[in-house]
Amino acid sequence: MSSDEIDMAFYCNHMALHLVRENSDFEIYAPIIMNAEVLAYKERIEDVHVVGISHKREHLHSLVRNTYKHVEDIIEIMPVALPYSVETSQVDGAVLDITKASLLSDFNFSSISEEDYVSYCLVVRKDIIGTKAFKQFKTSYNRVAETLNDVNTLKGYISMPEEFWPNVKIKFLSLE
Repeated sequence: MSSDEIDMAFYCNHMALHLVRENSDFEIYAPIIMNAEVLAYKERIEDVHVVGISHKREHLHSLVRNTYKHVEDIIEIMPVALPYSVETSQVDGAVLDITKASLLSDFNFSSISEEDYVSYCLVVRKDIIGTKAFKQFKTSYNRVAETLNDVNTLKGYISMPEEFWPNVKIKFLSLE
């Protein structure tokens, strides 16, 4: 893996990195989604001292710590249990993908970073890169990414109160 691939892999999830390390047939092709997570909490952001975060999303730890200096502890939790953990006050806040935030629509939400960061990367089998089918996929993906970059389109797919949307800085990146 090249140093550029290692740098990109750091920002991608652990599963992507594990796959490309264990199977040389795959590579991390490109980052595809940025800023896809929000911090869910009940009352006041100042009262968030323990944050739940999905397993193997280490790069999100530093983002939360840099943005919220008052956070004392970050606990890795199975992603499926994060909404339950914050709802039952096992943690004060939880970092959730915006698609999962709708499970807690009565909560407050805040960005996890003022800076852009990579949330998801595309992992591709090397032998399909450059094929006609992959080129068609990239064309279709880029059309969808452009459409989804309009927050009004996302509002049609993710049912959340209007005050949720100013905290969402999600970006769908195009593929070259």
